Amino acid sequence: MTDAAWKKEVFSTPDIVTLSHERLQRLSDNSNCTPHPVCIVHLWEITSHEREVFGTVLHRLSQHYRRQYDEIQWNRDADAINYIFSVYGEGHAPHYPKIDSASIDVTAEYFSSLISGMQANILKNSLQSSNQIDPFFKDAIANSIFLLDGNDRMDAIRFSGLWNNWNAPALNFARHLSWKSYPYTAIIVPGEGPEDPRTQLSALGKFRLKLAVESFNQRLAPFIIVSGGAVHPAHTDFVEAAQMRHFLIERFHVPERSIVTEPYARHTTTNLRNASRDLQILGSPKNRPALIVTDQGQSAYISSPVFFSRNMTELRCEPGIVGQRITQFLTIFIPNEDCNKVDPWDPLDP
Repeated sequence: MTDAAWKKEVFSTPDIVTLSHERLQRLSDNSNCTPHPVCIVHLWEITSHEREVFGTVLHRLSQHYRRQYDEIQWNRDADAINYIFSVYGEGHAPHYPKIDSASIDVTAEYFSSLISGMQANILKNSLQSSNQIDPFFKDAIANSIFLLDGNDRMDAIRFSGLWNNWNAPALNFARHLSWKSYPYTAIIVPGEGPEDPRTQLSALGKFRLKLAVESFNQRLAPFIIVSGGAVHPAHTDFVEAAQMRHFLIERFHVPERSIVTEPYARHTTTNLRNASRDLQILGSPKNRPALIVTDQGQSAYISSPVFFSRNMTELRCEPGIVGQRITQFLTIFIPNEDCNKVDPWDPLDP
Protein backbone atom coordinates (compact mmCIF):
# COMPACT_ATOMS: atom_id res chain seq x y z
CA MET A 1 0.00 0.00 0.00
CA THR A 2 1.38 3.41 -0.97
CA ASP A 3 1.36 6.39 1.37
CA ALA A 4 -1.45 7.95 -0.66
CA ALA A 5 -3.51 4.76 -0.45
CA TRP A 6 -2.85 4.49 3.30
CA LYS A 7 -3.90 8.10 3.78
CA LYS A 8 -7.08 7.57 1.78
CA GLU A 9 -7.99 4.41 3.67
CA VAL A 10 -7.40 5.94 7.10
CA PHE A 11 -8.71 9.47 6.72
CA SER A 12 -11.71 8.59 4.55
CA THR A 13 -13.20 6.25 7.12
CA PRO A 14 -16.56 7.51 8.45
CA ASP A 15 -15.28 7.86 12.02
CA ILE A 16 -12.37 10.08 10.94
CA VAL A 17 -14.51 12.18 8.59
CA THR A 18 -16.84 12.73 11.53
CA LEU A 19 -13.91 13.89 13.66
CA SER A 20 -13.01 16.47 11.01
CA HIS A 21 -16.57 17.86 10.99
CA GLU A 22 -16.77 17.88 14.78
CA ARG A 23 -13.46 19.71 15.10
CA LEU A 24 -14.47 22.37 12.58
CA GLN A 25 -17.83 22.83 14.29
CA ARG A 26 -16.14 23.16 17.68
CA LEU A 27 -13.80 25.87 16.39
CA SER A 28 -16.63 27.72 14.67
CA ASP A 29 -18.99 27.61 17.66
CA ASN A 30 -16.41 28.85 20.16
CA SER A 31 -14.64 31.65 18.30
CA ASN A 32 -15.85 34.14 20.93
CA CYS A 33 -14.79 32.04 23.92
CA THR A 34 -13.13 33.46 27.03
CA PRO A 35 -10.51 34.10 28.23
CA HIS A 36 -9.41 35.15 24.77
CA PRO A 37 -7.04 34.31 23.07
CA VAL A 38 -5.79 31.44 25.25
CA CYS A 39 -9.14 29.65 24.99
CA ILE A 40 -8.79 29.57 21.18
CA VAL A 41 -5.39 27.91 21.41
CA HIS A 42 -6.88 25.39 23.83
CA LEU A 43 -9.53 24.53 21.21
CA TRP A 44 -6.78 23.62 18.75
CA GLU A 45 -5.45 20.88 21.03
CA ILE A 46 -6.06 17.20 20.30
CA THR A 47 -8.95 16.07 22.50
CA SER A 48 -9.16 12.79 24.39
CA HIS A 49 -12.07 11.77 22.13
CA GLU A 50 -9.96 12.39 19.01
CA ARG A 51 -7.12 10.39 20.52
CA GLU A 52 -9.38 7.45 21.24
CA VAL A 53 -11.15 7.35 17.88
CA PHE A 54 -8.01 7.72 15.78
CA GLY A 55 -6.15 5.24 17.98
CA THR A 56 -8.90 2.68 17.37
CA VAL A 57 -8.68 3.20 13.61
CA LEU A 58 -4.91 2.72 13.70
CA HIS A 59 -5.33 -0.42 15.79
CA ARG A 60 -7.51 -1.95 13.05
CA LEU A 61 -4.72 -1.66 10.47
CA SER A 62 -2.63 -4.66 9.53
CA GLN A 63 0.42 -5.42 11.65
CA HIS A 64 2.70 -4.33 8.79
CA TYR A 65 1.38 -0.76 8.79
CA ARG A 66 1.08 -0.60 12.54
CA ARG A 67 4.83 -1.17 12.74
CA GLN A 68 5.30 2.02 10.75
CA TYR A 69 2.82 4.09 12.74
CA ASP A 70 0.66 2.86 15.58
CA GLU A 71 -1.59 4.17 18.34
CA ILE A 72 1.34 4.46 20.76
CA GLN A 73 3.22 6.83 18.45
CA TRP A 74 -0.02 8.68 17.74
CA ASN A 75 -0.51 9.42 21.42
CA ARG A 76 3.08 10.64 21.72
CA ASP A 77 2.56 12.93 18.72
CA ALA A 78 -0.70 14.24 20.17
CA ASP A 79 1.08 14.91 23.47
CA ALA A 80 3.74 16.87 21.60
CA ILE A 81 1.22 19.01 19.70
CA ASN A 82 -0.66 19.80 22.91
CA TYR A 83 2.59 20.56 24.73
CA ILE A 84 3.57 23.14 22.10
CA PHE A 85 0.15 24.81 22.39
CA SER A 86 0.37 24.76 26.19
CA VAL A 87 3.82 26.40 26.35
CA TYR A 88 3.98 28.65 23.30
CA GLY A 89 0.28 29.47 22.98
CA GLU A 90 -1.16 29.37 26.49
CA GLY A 91 1.83 30.56 28.51
CA HIS A 92 2.45 27.48 30.67
CA ALA A 93 5.98 26.67 31.82
CA PRO A 94 8.04 24.37 29.56
CA HIS A 95 9.89 21.27 30.76
CA TYR A 96 13.08 23.33 31.04
CA PRO A 97 12.09 26.95 31.79
CA LYS A 98 15.65 28.28 31.77
CA ILE A 99 16.33 27.31 28.16
CA ASP A 100 13.00 26.52 26.46
CA SER A 101 10.91 29.52 27.46
CA ALA A 102 8.65 31.39 25.04
CA SER A 103 9.62 34.77 23.63
CA ILE A 104 6.02 35.88 22.99
CA ASP A 105 3.93 37.25 25.85
CA VAL A 106 0.52 35.56 25.55
CA THR A 107 -1.07 38.51 27.40
CA ALA A 108 0.14 41.03 24.81
CA GLU A 109 -2.45 42.71 22.60
CA TYR A 110 -0.69 41.72 19.39
CA PHE A 111 -0.78 38.06 20.45
CA SER A 112 -4.56 38.27 20.67
CA SER A 113 -4.64 39.67 17.13
CA LEU A 114 -2.34 36.90 15.95
CA ILE A 115 -4.47 34.09 17.37
CA SER A 116 -7.68 35.65 16.07
CA GLY A 117 -6.13 35.86 12.62
CA MET A 118 -4.95 32.24 12.72
CA GLN A 119 -8.41 31.12 13.82
CA ALA A 120 -10.11 33.09 11.04
CA ASN A 121 -7.70 31.58 8.52
CA ILE A 122 -8.60 28.04 9.63
CA LEU A 123 -12.31 28.71 9.13
CA LYS A 124 -11.74 30.45 5.78
CA ASN A 125 -9.65 27.58 4.43
CA SER A 126 -12.15 25.00 5.62
CA LEU A 127 -14.90 26.65 3.58
CA GLN A 128 -12.71 26.67 0.47
CA SER A 129 -11.44 23.10 0.82
CA SER A 130 -13.30 20.05 -0.46
CA ASN A 131 -10.54 17.57 0.36
CA GLN A 132 -12.08 14.88 2.53
CA ILE A 133 -8.87 12.93 3.14
CA ASP A 134 -6.87 15.60 4.92
CA PRO A 135 -6.03 14.61 8.51
CA PHE A 136 -8.46 16.10 11.02
CA PHE A 137 -5.40 17.38 12.92
CA LYS A 138 -3.84 19.13 9.90
CA ASP A 139 -4.51 22.61 11.28
CA ALA A 140 -3.29 21.60 14.74
CA ILE A 141 0.07 20.62 13.28
CA ALA A 142 0.31 23.76 11.14
CA ASN A 143 -0.58 26.04 14.04
CA SER A 144 1.76 24.36 16.51
CA ILE A 145 4.64 24.73 14.05
CA PHE A 146 3.74 28.37 13.45
CA LEU A 147 3.80 29.05 17.20
CA LEU A 148 7.26 27.50 17.42
CA ASP A 149 8.36 29.69 14.53
CA GLY A 150 6.77 32.77 16.08
CA ASN A 151 8.77 32.13 19.26
CA ASP A 152 11.98 31.62 17.25
CA ARG A 153 12.05 27.98 18.36
CA MET A 154 12.73 26.24 15.07
CA ASP A 155 15.87 24.60 16.44
CA ALA A 156 14.89 21.17 15.15
CA ILE A 157 15.20 22.17 11.47
CA ARG A 158 17.89 24.83 11.74
CA PHE A 159 20.53 22.57 10.17
CA SER A 160 18.38 20.50 7.82
CA GLY A 161 21.14 20.18 5.18
CA LEU A 162 23.81 19.16 7.68
CA TRP A 163 24.83 15.89 6.01
CA ASN A 164 25.15 17.62 2.64
CA ASN A 165 27.55 20.28 3.92
CA TRP A 166 29.36 20.24 7.26
CA ASN A 167 29.07 16.49 7.80
CA ALA A 168 29.46 15.48 4.16
CA PRO A 169 33.28 15.01 4.40
CA ALA A 170 32.88 12.73 7.42
CA LEU A 171 30.16 10.71 5.72
CA ASN A 172 32.31 10.21 2.65
CA PHE A 173 35.32 9.28 4.82
CA ALA A 174 33.22 6.70 6.69
CA ARG A 175 32.26 4.94 3.46
CA HIS A 176 35.89 3.99 2.83
CA LEU A 177 37.01 3.59 6.42
CA SER A 178 38.56 0.54 8.01
CA TRP A 179 36.80 0.72 11.38
CA LYS A 180 38.97 -2.08 12.74
CA SER A 181 41.96 0.27 12.66
CA TYR A 182 40.61 2.15 15.67
CA PRO A 183 39.62 0.89 19.13
CA TYR A 184 36.60 3.25 19.23
CA THR A 185 34.17 4.45 16.59
CA ALA A 186 34.13 8.08 17.70
CA ILE A 187 35.03 10.54 20.43
CA ILE A 188 31.83 12.13 21.73
CA VAL A 189 32.20 15.61 23.22
CA PRO A 190 29.12 17.11 24.92
CA GLY A 191 28.82 20.88 24.71
CA GLU A 192 29.08 23.25 27.64
CA GLY A 193 27.39 26.52 26.84
CA PRO A 194 28.36 29.78 28.56
CA GLU A 195 25.74 31.81 30.41
CA ASP A 196 27.19 35.03 28.98
CA PRO A 197 25.38 35.81 25.68
CA ARG A 198 28.54 37.40 24.24
CA THR A 199 30.78 34.38 24.84
CA GLN A 200 30.86 31.94 21.94
CA LEU A 201 32.51 28.98 23.69
CA SER A 202 32.94 28.48 27.42
CA ALA A 203 36.27 27.76 29.07
CA LEU A 204 35.00 24.34 30.15
CA GLY A 205 33.89 23.64 26.60
CA LYS A 206 37.39 24.46 25.36
CA PHE A 207 38.87 22.16 27.99
CA ARG A 208 36.67 19.28 26.81
CA LEU A 209 37.85 19.87 23.25
CA LYS A 210 41.49 19.87 24.36
CA LEU A 211 40.93 16.47 25.99
CA ALA A 212 39.20 15.21 22.84
CA VAL A 213 42.06 16.28 20.59
CA GLU A 214 44.56 14.50 22.82
CA SER A 215 42.56 11.28 22.41
CA PHE A 216 42.13 11.89 18.69
CA ASN A 217 45.89 12.37 18.23
CA GLN A 218 46.40 9.00 19.90
CA ARG A 219 44.25 7.50 17.11
CA LEU A 220 41.66 6.24 19.54
CA ALA A 221 38.88 7.01 17.03
CA PRO A 222 38.48 8.31 13.46
CA PHE A 223 35.85 10.93 14.36
CA ILE A 224 35.16 13.60 16.95
CA ILE A 225 31.43 14.17 17.42
CA VAL A 226 30.76 17.62 18.86
CA SER A 227 27.27 17.81 20.30
CA GLY A 228 25.22 20.75 21.55
CA GLY A 229 22.51 23.12 20.37
CA ALA A 230 21.65 26.77 21.00
CA VAL A 231 21.07 26.32 24.71
CA HIS A 232 22.82 28.65 27.17
CA PRO A 233 21.75 31.30 27.84
CA ALA A 234 18.13 31.09 26.69
CA HIS A 235 17.61 32.40 23.14
CA THR A 236 21.35 32.57 22.48
CA ASP A 237 22.49 32.94 18.87
CA PHE A 238 25.48 30.66 19.42
CA VAL A 239 25.15 26.94 18.69
CA GLU A 240 27.53 24.94 20.87
CA ALA A 241 28.42 22.31 18.26
CA ALA A 242 29.04 24.93 15.56
CA GLN A 243 31.42 26.83 17.84
CA MET A 244 33.16 23.59 18.85
CA ARG A 245 33.60 22.60 15.22
CA HIS A 246 35.14 25.97 14.40
CA PHE A 247 37.48 25.70 17.40
CA LEU A 248 38.69 22.24 16.39
CA ILE A 249 39.48 23.41 12.87
CA GLU A 250 41.02 26.80 13.68
CA ARG A 251 42.85 26.02 16.92
CA PHE A 252 43.82 22.36 16.51
CA HIS A 253 43.69 21.92 12.72
CA VAL A 254 41.54 18.80 12.95
CA PRO A 255 40.54 17.85 9.39
CA GLU A 256 36.89 18.41 8.49
CA ARG A 257 36.48 14.78 7.48
CA SER A 258 37.10 13.78 11.11
CA ILE A 259 34.53 16.15 12.62
CA VAL A 260 30.84 15.29 12.96
CA THR A 261 28.68 18.23 14.02
CA GLU A 262 25.55 17.47 16.06
CA PRO A 263 23.90 20.89 16.63
CA TYR A 264 20.61 19.88 18.26
CA ALA A 265 21.16 18.36 21.71
CA ARG A 266 20.00 20.48 24.63
CA HIS A 267 20.87 18.07 27.44
CA THR A 268 23.42 15.40 28.30
CA THR A 269 20.76 12.77 27.61
CA THR A 270 20.33 13.89 24.02
CA ASN A 271 24.07 14.50 23.56
CA LEU A 272 24.43 10.73 23.73
CA ARG A 273 21.23 9.82 21.91
CA ASN A 274 22.00 12.15 19.01
CA ALA A 275 25.62 10.98 18.83
CA SER A 276 24.24 7.44 18.58
CA ARG A 277 22.06 8.57 15.68
CA ASP A 278 25.08 10.09 13.95
CA LEU A 279 27.08 6.88 14.33
CA GLN A 280 24.21 5.00 12.75
CA ILE A 281 24.21 7.42 9.80
CA LEU A 282 27.97 6.97 9.42
CA GLY A 283 27.48 3.20 9.28
CA SER A 284 29.65 2.41 12.28
CA PRO A 285 29.73 -1.28 13.25
CA LYS A 286 26.98 -2.28 15.67
CA ASN A 287 27.97 -2.98 19.27
CA ARG A 288 31.35 -1.30 18.75
CA PRO A 289 32.12 1.18 21.54
CA ALA A 290 32.53 4.91 21.23
CA LEU A 291 34.34 7.09 23.77
CA ILE A 292 32.78 9.93 25.76
CA VAL A 293 35.39 12.59 26.47
CA THR A 294 34.47 15.32 28.91
CA ASP A 295 35.50 16.96 32.18
CA GLN A 296 35.64 14.89 35.35
CA GLY A 297 32.40 16.28 36.78
CA GLN A 298 30.22 15.43 33.82
CA SER A 299 32.04 12.13 33.34
CA ALA A 300 31.12 11.06 36.88
CA TYR A 301 27.54 12.22 36.34
CA ILE A 302 27.16 10.20 33.12
CA SER A 303 28.27 7.06 34.99
CA SER A 304 25.87 7.64 37.89
CA PRO A 305 22.48 6.03 38.67
CA VAL A 306 21.00 9.54 38.59
CA PHE A 307 21.82 9.85 34.89
CA PHE A 308 20.40 6.41 34.16
CA SER A 309 17.17 7.39 35.89
CA ARG A 310 17.02 10.68 34.00
CA ASN A 311 17.35 8.87 30.66
CA MET A 312 14.47 6.57 31.50
CA THR A 313 12.31 9.48 32.65
CA GLU A 314 13.02 11.91 29.82
CA LEU A 315 13.86 9.65 26.86
CA ARG A 316 11.98 6.56 28.06
CA CYS A 317 15.01 4.53 27.00
CA GLU A 318 18.78 4.34 27.39
CA PRO A 319 20.73 6.05 24.57
CA GLY A 320 23.42 3.42 25.13
CA ILE A 321 25.37 1.42 27.63
CA VAL A 322 27.65 3.59 29.72
CA GLY A 323 30.66 1.39 30.36
CA GLN A 324 33.92 1.66 32.25
CA ARG A 325 35.47 5.01 33.07
CA ILE A 326 38.97 4.44 31.69
CA THR A 327 40.17 7.67 33.26
CA GLN A 328 38.42 10.53 35.01
CA PHE A 329 37.88 12.03 31.54
CA LEU A 330 37.23 9.00 29.30
CA THR A 331 34.18 6.72 29.44
CA ILE A 332 33.24 3.82 27.18
CA PHE A 333 29.84 4.11 25.49
CA ILE A 334 28.01 1.52 23.36
CA PRO A 335 25.15 3.16 21.42
CA ASN A 336 21.64 1.76 21.56
CA GLU A 337 19.95 2.11 18.18
CA ASP A 338 16.60 1.23 19.72
CA CYS A 339 16.66 4.65 21.41
CA ASN A 340 17.27 6.55 18.17
CA LYS A 341 13.63 7.10 17.24
CA VAL A 342 12.33 10.63 16.85
CA ASP A 343 10.87 11.89 20.13
CA PRO A 344 8.20 14.55 19.43
CA TRP A 345 7.81 15.19 23.18
CA ASP A 346 10.84 17.47 22.90
CA PRO A 347 9.92 19.70 19.93
CA LEU A 348 13.18 21.67 20.02
CA ASP A 349 15.24 18.48 19.70
CA PRO A 350 13.01 15.57 18.71
